[in-house]
Amino acid sequence: MGDVLLVDKHGAYLGVQEGLFVLRVREEGKWKDVVKVSPAQLDSIVITVEGASISAAAAVLAGSHGIDLVFISGHEPACRLLPATYGSSLKVWLKQLRQSASRVRRAELARAFVEGKIHNQKVILRTFHKVEVGSGRRAESLKEAVEKLEEIGRKLSGVQDWREAGAVEASAARVYWEAVRELVPRELGFTKRLKRWSLPPGEQPDPFNVALNIGYSALAKEVWRAVFIAGLNPYVGFLHARRPGRISLVYDLMEEFRPVAVDRPLIKMARREPKALKQLVGSEEKRREAARQVWKVVLSTLRDTQPPLRSEITSQARKLARAILEGGEYTPYKTRW
Repeated sequence: MGDVLLVDKHGAYLGVQEGLFVLRVREEGKWKDVVKVSPAQLDSIVITVEGASISAAAAVLAGSHGIDLVFISGHEPACRLLPATYGSSLKVWLKQLRQSASRVRRAELARAFVEGKIHNQKVILRTFHKVEVGSGRRAESLKEAVEKLEEIGRKLSGVQDWREAGAVEASAARVYWEAVRELVPRELGFTKRLKRWSLPPGEQPDPFNVALNIGYSALAKEVWRAVFIAGLNPYVGFLHARRPGRISLVYDLMEEFRPVAVDRPLIKMARREPKALKQLVGSEEKRREAARQVWKVVLSTLRDTQPPLRSEITSQARKLARAILEGGEYTPYKTRW
């Protein structure tokens, strides 16, 4: 996995000079080069602010070197650079469409995504339960949460509709996040998982929820890339409702990786460096620096685990494509305990 060039400052400009990417910012009325990097060193370019700009030469250079160029709006991937050949795997797309229209097949694949997610949630809680007990602290709530997740997971065998699978996932999520709340330092103000649409008007999320949102945007970028490599249609999902422009399949495949790729490293970060996460609701400069740290933690997790989670994500996307092509079973990703 190469480096990720994060463009996160308003007014930044990404251009090309002598075959190198050059990131410039304007300071005191003058342009200043802050990064010069060879395309060979980069895996991705991620632009996270609308006030930045990129030249056509930079976009072409990224495309010609297979560099993932992604724009993030808020905490959601908004668009990416795609080659003209994307969509050539019509055989996979047609089977994907047909199977998504089948109630039985859609339920089967939706169950698999939820099964993988619940398994990995249990592993995360068991890991922290062991840490707490080893430190001499009581952790009965974590043990009870794992037992509840096991009970909820057993309900998947009776699921016959993708909506029912979603209801099981939601039940498990409530139990899981209640347990996570006990692990996150109280000074961060985390009480429950908040999604953008669940916030009252004018209310800001706590720092840990902000960190999760950033982490999930980094994961979504990676899963979208894997779906692209596997030749799947990102808009035709099985677990998530389909809406125009929504990358439903990306969100499907993300589910089994959320606990491992994002939740675990950010829980560790919250426990180790709560002050760093608190900066996510500070001044603009402090928010930007804290967001960079979150990106770094998640990207390091994707790259440095053994085997690399990034490779596991790509492998799962290919397994899904093969299951769709052959009409066979899809086995979700389950991390080892």
